[in-house]
Amino acid sequence: MRVTVVGAGAIGGTVGVLLSRAGHDVTLVDRDAAHVAAINRDGFRLSGVVESVERVPAIAPEGLSDLVREGGPLGLVVLAVKAMDTEAATASLLPHLAVDGAVVSYQNGLLEERIARIVGPERTVGAFVHFGADLVEPGHVVLANRVATHLGELDGTETPRLHRIAEVLASATPVVITANLAGHLWGKLCYAALAYAVSTVDAPVDEVVAEPPAREAIRAAVAEVVDVARAQGIRLENIPGFEARAFDRRNPARIAATDALFDRWAVEGKAAIKRHMGIHRDIKVRKRRTEVDDQVGAVVERGRSVGVATPINALLVELIHQIERGERAHDWSALRELHAAASRPTGADRTSAGTPGR
Repeated sequence: MRVTVVGAGAIGGTVGVLLSRAGHDVTLVDRDAAHVAAINRDGFRLSGVVESVERVPAIAPEGLSDLVREGGPLGLVVLAVKAMDTEAATASLLPHLAVDGAVVSYQNGLLEERIARIVGPERTVGAFVHFGADLVEPGHVVLANRVATHLGELDGTETPRLHRIAEVLASATPVVITANLAGHLWGKLCYAALAYAVSTVDAPVDEVVAEPPAREAIRAAVAEVVDVARAQGIRLENIPGFEARAFDRRNPARIAATDALFDRWAVEGKAAIKRHMGIHRDIKVRKRRTEVDDQVGAVVERGRSVGVATPINALLVELIHQIERGERAHDWSALRELHAAASRPTGADRTSAGTPGR
């Protein structure tokens, strides 16, 4: 099947390569000229749990008109751009998308609504994606795992077109059709709160989560996301390796359950292919903006609209911005501030475990 992948970075590039390996007619679209040139010159290289170099055509967004002129309107589009680029990328697709085409969001955050406002809900499909991958250089992605992707219609119905799309995308990663897309997306937002918290430190994830004060800060941040989801009537889904529901402050076993998670990560992470979050790479290596506003910031905004306070997440957004702008060192100081906020009487966690680190 013909598939157009818009945003050929870690996620989109991985999907595109694996679909191409399976025999699908894939075109990658990316605005990074060096990345596009490397793919067309040397092929797209995957390493890690999959070792492959695949010849996949790559074009700049300006080449979409020629692509459609030669092959007709776009039927299936996998959208994998950064959250802040969603509206612009979707608008650029609108003139080229088939009447019965579909844009599948392989992104982080609550972006399906934005896409649907542009192309229509009838041409929008949501996805929960959680495989770990890093774009380490132009034309080269390291893939850490290949876990299942969950696909869902925005209204939770199970449709024939959803099954058709799932059959195609299952060539890249296992696909599960879900009637609770919101539960998966909010489960990922719980994970995002953790991911941004640990990424305030320039250290591997396993080292950060080994610190008791870091655990308190993370518990406080994730618990707020759980509160906001519950206020909307959303039934959280756990995601591979991360049980969002364990962080629910109503869970009497919350400390023990989350400590077990952190203990496992602290041990297993030392041998992992990918020891840092992609957020850390954005900050430390690529020196570019993260998606914190569209993930953690979106939780803060939604919390405000449903009357749920999210002070830890609001602080986390500001701390990440300070690090991005170079106003704060990328060290343990931000996490110490998060821990201090979480330990105050108004914070989500009131136990004391000292001061984080190093």
